[in-house]
Amino acid sequence: MGRGLVRDDVTAILFDEPLTVIDPQLKWKLRRKLKEIHERFNITMIYVTHDQLEASTFADKIAVMYEGQVVQFGTPRELFERPAHTFVGYFIGSPGMNFMAVECRDDQVMFGSQPLPVSEQMKHAVANASSTNIKLGIRPEFIDIGSSPTPHSIPIKVVSVQDLGTYSLLTFKLNDQTFKARLPEGHQPVGETAFAHFDDAHLALYIDEYLVEAGHE
Repeated sequence: MGRGLVRDDVTAILFDEPLTVIDPQLKWKLRRKLKEIHERFNITMIYVTHDQLEASTFADKIAVMYEGQVVQFGTPRELFERPAHTFVGYFIGSPGMNFMAVECRDDQVMFGSQPLPVSEQMKHAVANASSTNIKLGIRPEFIDIGSSPTPHSIPIKVVSVQDLGTYSLLTFKLNDQTFKARLPEGHQPVGETAFAHFDDAHLALYIDEYLVEAGHE
């Protein structure tokens, strides 16, 4: 990096996982220093990493590659809120996005034997998909968990609850598949059986692993 900064014929500096073997505490200092240098010299830096935290810390834009192809290029917020590919949803976020393989049957969107309460627009999109590889994705942050049923909730089996300080991580099973949900600090305790509500505004539809807008194939 030093050689790149002192020369006037350098247009970009390439980093290939430079902090992989660095002590965790020192990593924070080096990340801040690299960010300061980037802002001071305003030079293009391409930083290769498998650490999503490093990518989100450094980058204005992130390119996520899967099987040799760039499947999404965007800001950290875009990658988190609207992952364009199931791999992006899985890779970005801690924990990653939950996915359900679904189909339209008997005029309902079904996850195995479990009907899902979704909007008419989402139901129409699933019913008219040209592929059988259809998934709904939702991030753990957008699953509401309650101890009593509501009109659009689904009964779930609670596996475990981990208290991580500012939030708790709930692991539950639905249709024999494991899901994760993040519970805010101070959330009401739940028993072995609880009820999950998937916020329709945060449900994402994936056909052949790529994001599509509901109502558009």
